[in-house]
Amino acid sequence: MNPNFPRLFEPIRIGRREARNRIMRLATTTNTGEDGVATERTVALYRRIARGGAGIIVTESMRVHPSNAGRDHAMLLYRKEIVPSLARVAEATRAEGAIFIAQLNHGGRQHHANEIPTLWAPSALACPHSGGIPHEMTKAEIADVVKGFATAALNAREAGCDGVEIHGAQGHLIQEFVSLFSNKRQDEYGGSLDNRLRFAREIIASVRDRVGSDVIVGYRMGVDEFTPGGITVEESEEAARRLASLGSIDYLSLAQGNFNTLDTHLPDSHYPALAFVDLHARIKAAVPSLPVVTSSRIRTPDEGEAIVAAGKADIIGLCRALIADPEWPQKAQQGKTDDLVPCIGCNRCWSGVVLNKPLGCTVNATVGFEKELPSITRAERVKRVVVVGGGPGGLEAARIAAERGHRVTVFEKSKQLGGKLAAARHFQPYHESSNVIDFLLRQVTKLGVDVRMATEATRDRVVAEQPDAVIVATGARVYAPPVTGDGSVPVNTFSRQPAGATVLVMDEDGYFWAACMTEELARRGCKVIHVTRFLEPLRELPEATRISTLRALDRFGVSFRTNMHVDRIEAGAVVLRHYYNAQREERLDGIGEVVWIGAQQVNDRIAQELRDAGIADVRVIGDAYAPRRLGNAIAEGHRAGRAV
Repeated sequence: MNPNFPRLFEPIRIGRREARNRIMRLATTTNTGEDGVATERTVALYRRIARGGAGIIVTESMRVHPSNAGRDHAMLLYRKEIVPSLARVAEATRAEGAIFIAQLNHGGRQHHANEIPTLWAPSALACPHSGGIPHEMTKAEIADVVKGFATAALNAREAGCDGVEIHGAQGHLIQEFVSLFSNKRQDEYGGSLDNRLRFAREIIASVRDRVGSDVIVGYRMGVDEFTPGGITVEESEEAARRLASLGSIDYLSLAQGNFNTLDTHLPDSHYPALAFVDLHARIKAAVPSLPVVTSSRIRTPDEGEAIVAAGKADIIGLCRALIADPEWPQKAQQGKTDDLVPCIGCNRCWSGVVLNKPLGCTVNATVGFEKELPSITRAERVKRVVVVGGGPGGLEAARIAAERGHRVTVFEKSKQLGGKLAAARHFQPYHESSNVIDFLLRQVTKLGVDVRMATEATRDRVVAEQPDAVIVATGARVYAPPVTGDGSVPVNTFSRQPAGATVLVMDEDGYFWAACMTEELARRGCKVIHVTRFLEPLRELPEATRISTLRALDRFGVSFRTNMHVDRIEAGAVVLRHYYNAQREERLDGIGEVVWIGAQQVNDRIAQELRDAGIADVRVIGDAYAPRRLGNAIAEGHRAGRAV
């Protein structure tokens, strides 16, 4: 028995296979496919996850029917052409000791028209996410999709997959049939729960018949849609019992929500850790003999161990935690929990793939680039490396350079590390973002990096270190631009206004800092007016996070003005002007302060000074290069640390 988290690392039997531990990598879109098949980038990504120690790995959703071919990088499992490439992924994954399972899915109505021109669904009800009105499937089309699931399962078996997982959750086609929210049919596929489960039963039976008894067949099930008229946990308890009684599925993997409640799919820090575990535990109690997988923002091995030990689930499902750190299982097993790269719940991973971009991560620069960025290796020659700036980009550069064996010194002008991110520690609920700074500080300390706090990196001070390379990570200066008027309302970049004050947030960024400041002020008891020049508030946030943030701001009574900007201040009033209609103004009286978010100016002067001093290798990264996102700073820091 493993002394570190013994229940988590206890083997478990799934069908006719035994998993080495109780950690499942949940299905996650990677957008690494090309022309419907897997690529060498796909192979590298899954190999790294398997090497990191997960016992069971489920692929991204693979398409089972031409009516749902989807995005450019989708993998089309209904086509025979995918078998050789998927076989390479399966071989690489299984060679590292993981069970490899292909997820079978039809997305139903939950797509945008630019992805799938004609949507299919049980009923012609508009998708709450995209607004698209689907085609109501005929019985012949239903039968053809059932056949598509079976064909895809057979292709997975021929590719050497250990199993398949039927995706019946999160508002996709199978769940659309199960839910009264999306299924208004009057035939044998609608009405009673038994009828609404018919499509799922037919798929399960067809898949099992095609793959035989040696292949794992799992079912991913939606537990609660959190939608009026939708699936409830009580209904799901009965549905789970009925599906288990078929004797054809080897495990149940649990999820929640639909695209109407997208934020429950990917709960961010507005939700507590383990937000839906107790809900999932009710399903486990309903089917005690069937292995059950839970998933709901499980961040640490301690949390996973407690879930399994309490019998709330048999297996923990990790998605974002394994994107942030594919070695999460291995580090946990070795007791190296301080070395875990923390997922901060920002949901950048999901927001990128829905835009047809490769899977990415704010805190892990290598995800999606496993082929280009393999494991860190020691440098052939030890160099002196100076990093100017102790923000996230600078600390990541220092960490990677030190891992390669270089002698690294970090100069930080202020008395604290973290740059602008250090302020996030004081914001609810965004304080988890600062966890990445805690991680980086632990790592650079462990690696022996010389961190000099409250020490400005002047030209002479840096030159005195005789560096072979300098990485400039000095960030950008945040400022409040001048506003026309009499100055009767102060304009700042940060607010400490007391409860009861009226504060106007002028948002030119649409991202996390605007969300942080707006919500913090509202939680403090201020009356907040959020003004943005964009068509919608906080438009740059990942969509799931945007939904949870807007829900919170609505609860706190925040009001919004879109397509507007602060034009002038006069006689104690703030005058807004419409961004597209310059003739339209709005005068707001009683404003105690304007907080301006988004105005930044690069702070890179030291770079040229060092070049002029004769240092040949000077690299500028992060906001010092151009003000952007946290993920840009960490990614550029990572690559700079590899390059020096």
